[in-house]
Amino acid sequence: MEARKVGIYGIAGIVLAALMVSGLYLSGVQFPSFATQTGNLIVLLTDAPVDIDHLNITIDSLSVKLKNESWIDLPFVNGKTEVYFDLLALYNVTMELSDVEIPVGNYTKMRMTIKTANATFAGDETVDLTVPPGHIDVIIKFEIESDDVTVVLIDMQADWVAISESNHLRPVLKASVA
Repeated sequence: MEARKVGIYGIAGIVLAALMVSGLYLSGVQFPSFATQTGNLIVLLTDAPVDIDHLNITIDSLSVKLKNESWIDLPFVNGKTEVYFDLLALYNVTMELSDVEIPVGNYTKMRMTIKTANATFAGDETVDLTVPPGHIDVIIKFEIESDDVTVVLIDMQADWVAISESNHLRPVLKASVA
């Protein structure tokens, strides 16, 4: 008889629960959804170029550092006291800055002091650029040997983000020894 009572109470409980859920559903009460809700995410990546027509730079000194010693100033070609150029015009073109004899030894760095720099954007708006320390260091190790010619090629690429956002000239430099 005891088992019969448990069975009746169990069935009554299930019926009562079903009636309650049905009544709530019919009344329009919103139940929490157990399905995962999702939304759409789109991630885009681009390399948006800065629309610059000219990137003019004037270098007024060039020097090299002999390992563990001082800086040696290098004269510019043709006796010039400064060199003015449009960096964008040097695409796949080389420009000679200096051709000079210097002491034999190991060199660890080159330095270009920038006198002026400006960018001309599309629409002819020209903006003066600053070089935060006033010079650009090129970290490169090379050796000058007696009666030998060493050629250092500096590939200067503009940092377009620094130019467009803060008017700074912070080029990316790659140097190689030929």
